[in-house]
Amino acid sequence: METPGFSINSHRQMDHRCRAGHSRGFAARLVVLLMSLLISTLCHAQPLISLSSNMADIGTERSVRYLEDTDHTYTLEQVSSEPLASRFAPLPDGKSNFGISGSGFWLRIDLKNSGEEPQVSLLEVVHPHWDHVTFYTDGAAAQSGGDHLPFASRAVAAESNLYPVTTAPGGVQRVWVHLSYNQPGLAETKLSLWTPDEFAQHYDSRYFIIGSFIGMGVLVVLYNLLIGYSTRMPEYIWYTLYIMAAMMALLSNTGLGYRYLWQGTLWLVDLAPILFSLLTLVLATQFTRSFLNTRESQIIDRLLQSLFVLAALAMLCYLFGGRGYALKLTLLYALATVLFPLIGVWRYKKGRSDARFYVLGWSVWSLAMLIAVTRNVGLIPADFVTSFSPPLGFCIEGVLLSLALADRINYLKQQKEAAELLHINHLRQEQEVLEQLVSERTAALEQAVKRAELLALTDSLTGVLNRRAFFESGEQELNRARRYQTPLAMVMIDLDMFKQINDNHGHATGDRVLVAAIDALQSMTRTADLFGRIGGEEFAILMPQTSLQAATDLAERLRVTLDTLEIRVGELTLNVTASFGVAAIDVSNESLAEAMGRADAALYRAKARGRNCVELASAATIKNAALSLSRT
Repeated sequence: METPGFSINSHRQMDHRCRAGHSRGFAARLVVLLMSLLISTLCHAQPLISLSSNMADIGTERSVRYLEDTDHTYTLEQVSSEPLASRFAPLPDGKSNFGISGSGFWLRIDLKNSGEEPQVSLLEVVHPHWDHVTFYTDGAAAQSGGDHLPFASRAVAAESNLYPVTTAPGGVQRVWVHLSYNQPGLAETKLSLWTPDEFAQHYDSRYFIIGSFIGMGVLVVLYNLLIGYSTRMPEYIWYTLYIMAAMMALLSNTGLGYRYLWQGTLWLVDLAPILFSLLTLVLATQFTRSFLNTRESQIIDRLLQSLFVLAALAMLCYLFGGRGYALKLTLLYALATVLFPLIGVWRYKKGRSDARFYVLGWSVWSLAMLIAVTRNVGLIPADFVTSFSPPLGFCIEGVLLSLALADRINYLKQQKEAAELLHINHLRQEQEVLEQLVSERTAALEQAVKRAELLALTDSLTGVLNRRAFFESGEQELNRARRYQTPLAMVMIDLDMFKQINDNHGHATGDRVLVAAIDALQSMTRTADLFGRIGGEEFAILMPQTSLQAATDLAERLRVTLDTLEIRVGELTLNVTASFGVAAIDVSNESLAEAMGRADAALYRAKARGRNCVELASAATIKNAALSLSRT
């Protein structure tokens, strides 16, 4: 009896259906895998460049593949086989400029000849400053170039590195190009394709343009040398040197300097692009300082001088093996010159009408510098227009700055005429002004004499009478008191322990404490009193019409004032006291020195008593005591 719905035949049919399902699943997975491989192959396939008979500066950015060799270790055998061959990638965003880099770069390009005749083309490495350039093709010997090899070793005599490639009819030719520096440099990897005839025409045009730039530069140099020699104006000298440096920079950056001037001198081959670019920028800055007279603004002039420091740092970086840093600092310097027109605008607003041509000329230069910097850092492509925009801007700027210098001569001429007219007017008024001037000079001389006499009589630190002036004035007061038989008193003052202040806090602090103390004491004396510095921290007060008691009372008030005085010097709060010796002078029989000796003796007794007190001198004579009157 069979189970309903199930039999041996149905089991076989089910097994057959399972095997068929597995077969279809396997086939589907195989198709997906093949499609993935096909898509991957299409994605990584290198586009072919179709050759033609009239190629002129054909860009290869979308067709070239590159491999960065950071350690400079890859060989042709390695990069042309796996796994490195599959690591070649399109240029990032189609840009051939990798900025400043020390890596080596392998470039790979496929050329296709669809014609029936062999096609000869020229593959150009546009950037002329690579130290080493090597071209490889299948079945042909490697061709080496770069500015570290003699120019004669190049396959094509041109400032840029060119390699002739012959592609068979209907064939595909693969070319490898290896680019490297010994030290970091501008990694511009652009390749261009030419036919020989088109390149010859381009080469002639290029020479004509560069020759025109150099010719204009020579004319500008001769013109400004002639005017500079006749006018002796330093602006012309700096401008002429700047133009000459700019022409050398042009020769260096176009490769003409390497070809005709310093070929074979490797240190100058590497140094020239940086040296002449920096020299151009430095001389342009110095010309700006001289022409615009930026010394009238210390801030602007210091900022311009800081650019000289930047140039010196760039050269130091280069000399110590940091060419990459030197290039970055040079580009930073060039970018800073873009702001120079703002300085011209500032001078124009200050009344320098001749600055208008400077602003126009340097605005053109700023645009050219901006193009050069952005091209060198890879923000804009390197092509014929961007390569020759800086020289063109330089020529236009040269003409405008020559006009600016000529305008400056007119400006100076107008100033001279205005000065002559002003001088004539002054001559007309000179007779009337002369007497007034003599009178003013005489009064000024008298005031100067008085000031000199005052300086000779006063202490330079405290402003009170010095020792000589105190004794001279004191003798006059003593003679007056002797003549009219009026009382005369003297107080000797010595600051206590003042040496400790100098020792603990320094003489500068001591001087400030001394001045503050004497100012406080002098403010309590009369204008008729003589206040003098006898020496160090010792002072004396000579008081006309003053009795011994009145002088003693004053000395006590001075002591209390000084004792409670707080003197602030910075964050310090200092206190100082003084000892006082008081004497009444015997105007009939005693000299000033003798009276001072008695007061000084009283002072020393005050010191002996413990300081910060007042001592009276012993009476000189009975007669002196009888003459003592109350102080009024």
